[in-house]
Amino acid sequence: MTTTSDAATFWDRETSSPTHTSWMENVAVRGYINTWIMGRSDGWPFKWFTEFLQTRGTPRFERALSIGCGTGPLERDLINRDLCGVVDAFDGSLASVEIARREAVRAGHGDRIHYFIADFNRPALPRRQYDAVFFHQSLHHVSKLEKLLAAVSRSLKPGGLLYLDEYIGPSRFDWNDDLIAVHRKMFSSMVPREARRVESLSLPIQADDPSEAIRSSEIMPKVECGFDVVAIRPYGGSLLSVLYPWIDWTAAPDRLLQQLFDSERSLLESGTLPHYHALVVATPKRGLRGLTARADYFFRPKLRRLRWELRRRILSKDAPF
Repeated sequence: MTTTSDAATFWDRETSSPTHTSWMENVAVRGYINTWIMGRSDGWPFKWFTEFLQTRGTPRFERALSIGCGTGPLERDLINRDLCGVVDAFDGSLASVEIARREAVRAGHGDRIHYFIADFNRPALPRRQYDAVFFHQSLHHVSKLEKLLAAVSRSLKPGGLLYLDEYIGPSRFDWNDDLIAVHRKMFSSMVPREARRVESLSLPIQADDPSEAIRSSEIMPKVECGFDVVAIRPYGGSLLSVLYPWIDWTAAPDRLLQQLFDSERSLLESGTLPHYHALVVATPKRGLRGLTARADYFFRPKLRRLRWELRRRILSKDAPF
């Protein structure tokens, strides 16, 4: 069974001794992502967001919350850009939060960024306190999406915004040989043998982090249940994020990364693959629509657990002795 402590242990360890390679660490990849979001490689997600806020007449937030802060780069960026007056932020990893606190003080932001430890799946957020709530590659680690999104909705002031920069691709339990077939084909045909870290791609299920992509494919449906999406900027990752960690880039030809960019664009434009990542801005549904959404957030998980329990009992009765 996946537990919060298992995930926190992984991230405590990953913070001090990283073992995983992210496709977003590459500077050229960041330029590719920026082009999807803003139309040019030197754009940046927060640059796009700043311009979006200006069109709404709300260029600055008095108080914001960052959920899944990690070591704190997002909060420091919010303050550096003066997008927020004060930022509260939490994570389940103590090691990450300790680094975030230290870096905030070092940057001179210790009085404007307030860090604490909390469980994503047991949210206790104050009501109507925040002008904005931020997730940056953290919501796809949450198993109780409905509970957390309901708490976020309640925590936002009227007119408040939800900001997501997220992996919304297949959940860890969605992957199968059919789903990964196109990735395997591209890996074997495009990546030279000497640049492959593995002979053949296995299913991209991260075993050492049990929270990774736990319900990622449900993120957008669950967000749209309780929030009105006011802007969305999908930015691919459908091919790159799966192949990138298994390529030895020191042995790869210089042209390979651009070839992967072009191939991913082609796959996305043809509809062969959907976008696995997106930047999303949304506002909570209010009034009757909000009540309906909160009821859905409350009852649907209970109905799902009831179905699982009934199925378990039926299977246990049918099991041979």
